Amino acid sequence: MRRKLSLCYLTPLTFLLALFTIPATGQDLENGQQLFQTLCARCHGMLGEGGEGPSLTRPNLIHAPDDDALVSLIVGGIPGTGMPGSRQLRGEDGPDVAAYVRSLGELPPEEMPGDPLAGAEVYRNVGNCASCHILNGEGNGIGPELSNVGQRRNAAYLRRSVTNPSADQPKLVDRFRGSLNAFMTVRVVSEYGTYEGMRINEDAFTVQIRDLAGEIYSFEKGDLLSYEKALGHSLMPGYNSVLNETQIDNVVSYLMSLK
Repeated sequence: MRRKLSLCYLTPLTFLLALFTIPATGQDLENGQQLFQTLCARCHGMLGEGGEGPSLTRPNLIHAPDDDALVSLIVGGIPGTGMPGSRQLRGEDGPDVAAYVRSLGELPPEEMPGDPLAGAEVYRNVGNCASCHILNGEGNGIGPELSNVGQRRNAAYLRRSVTNPSADQPKLVDRFRGSLNAFMTVRVVSEYGTYEGMRINEDAFTVQIRDLAGEIYSFEKGDLLSYEKALGHSLMPGYNSVLNETQIDNVVSYLMSLK
C-alpha cells in the first residue's frame, strides 16, 4: 500500500510546499522531493530555481502543459536537448516527481535585486546587448534569445551570465547532452585566415560558425589547418568591469522580468 502524505512527517521544505498545494491525486510529495533532489537538482537546482537547466518555479511549463505530459517528459526526457530521461523510475515515482515539480510552481516569485525599468536602459544603452541577443524580435541571434529568459533562469544564474559568462560555457564535450554546447565558441584556422565564433552546426565533415558581426561561415574540416573548441570560453565579455553593482542589479532585474 502506498504511503499517504502526512504533514507530521514532512521535512520543513516539503511542509512549506504542502501549505501551498497538496496534490488532489494524493501523490507522495516527499518521495517526489527525494527523487527530484537525486535525479534533477544538479541541473534544475535543489528548489527548482534553475541553473544549467531552466527554472521550474513557475506554474506553466512550456514542454508540459498537463500532468501526463510532465510525467512523460520526466521519464522520457526531451530528445536532442540536455534533458535526459529518468527511465529508472517505477510505478508512481514519475507522478510523484511531477507532483513535486508542480508544487514548485506555487512558490512565491523570486525577489528582484534592483529596478527592472532602469535595467532596461542599461540593456539598451550601456551594455549594447542587442548586438548579440534577440529580445522580442529585435537584435542579433549570436547569443541566446532573451525574450522569456526570466521564465527560465533565476537571479543567481543571470548575474553570473552578466558578470562571468564563461562560467556557464561547457568545460567538456558531451555528445549525449548537445544543448550544453549550443553556444560553444570555436576557432578555425584555414588558408584564408583565422575565424572565431559560435558553432551553429557541425557534422563529421563540415562545421558552420557565426562570428560577432553576424556573418556565417562554412568550412570543410579536411581543408582546415586547425579546428579548436574553446571549452570554457565565451565570446560575451564580463560586464563586472563595465557596470557598477547597482547597474548589474538593475539589468538582472530586467532580465528576470522577461517572461
